[in-house]
Amino acid sequence: MSSYEDPVEVDSSAECNGDTRSTNKNELHLYPVSANDSGEGLPYAPADWPNPGDKWAWKVGKRIASAGYFLDRYLYLPNRLRGKRGVFASRLSVEQYVRSEFPSTDINEFFASFSWKIPSKLLKGDWYAQLKSSGMKSVSHLGTIRCKAGNSLCASASLIEAGNPSPETMICDICCSEPGFCRDCCCILCCKTISSAYGGYSYIRCEATADDGYICGHIAHIDCALRAYMAGTVGGSIGLDAEYFCRRCDSRTELVSHVMKLLKICGSIDSRDDVEKILNVGFCIIRGSRRTNAKQLLRHIKSAMAKLQKGACIEDVFKEVEFLDANGETA
Repeated sequence: MSSYEDPVEVDSSAECNGDTRSTNKNELHLYPVSANDSGEGLPYAPADWPNPGDKWAWKVGKRIASAGYFLDRYLYLPNRLRGKRGVFASRLSVEQYVRSEFPSTDINEFFASFSWKIPSKLLKGDWYAQLKSSGMKSVSHLGTIRCKAGNSLCASASLIEAGNPSPETMICDICCSEPGFCRDCCCILCCKTISSAYGGYSYIRCEATADDGYICGHIAHIDCALRAYMAGTVGGSIGLDAEYFCRRCDSRTELVSHVMKLLKICGSIDSRDDVEKILNVGFCIIRGSRRTNAKQLLRHIKSAMAKLQKGACIEDVFKEVEFLDANGETA
């Protein structure tokens, strides 16, 4: 097996049947694999496409859906096609790349040539037995999740801005059906629980509304999203401009207002190390943005960082900082 760089991203494909070996309509024999396995070509990556001899590669992560397939599934371009973008972690990102680079391709035929879903060697029956024996609580019919991560501090009212009750969240049978994952307190990218660091702005919660009126509700650490190129200003097929891209629902959230909130809490923090960390996160989110308000905010952040490096008092630095509203005007 070959080894490839493993980005922290999550796929949200539809469920497969969980059989130990299956055959799809194109006679691809889908053999089960172990966590972190990788390989080249069929049945889990295109073969001889777009040209004969082109070798696409695949890799799986560790997390497994209740139906028996891997949630974390990656596809790698052939060496000759690799440039700034060489790996994909969602079907949507692959589709966008193919449509952009090979517009004459029949996208349905492309995906039919290999299997996106990769079954695990952990059988479906074993998976449900493990879930049952763990004693973890399940998702209710309204989509309200009790904490399955065992986090005694988990509560929507305390994790989201105080005083703002959480809207009903959509039913999710992908990541939210996994043992140990709680949508209200677990990062969708690393699965670890979030904290109230940076005044509660160390994470982003997707508030996108689904067709049924419920919100997505999934959260992610800002740091995780930045490392996975799912936050900030990102080129290529994803095309983010100071935004966050939710891996669960593929919705975008602008982050300029998020950075403004980060900056505004700096004046109330005593630790220079914490302030510098917050400023660095804000810098990483909005650098390279083409938005006018983001460019202005970036200048404020750079100014504050420079003053701190010269030994200026935290309180004095942020007394002088002018804050911007959503339209880029000073507040």
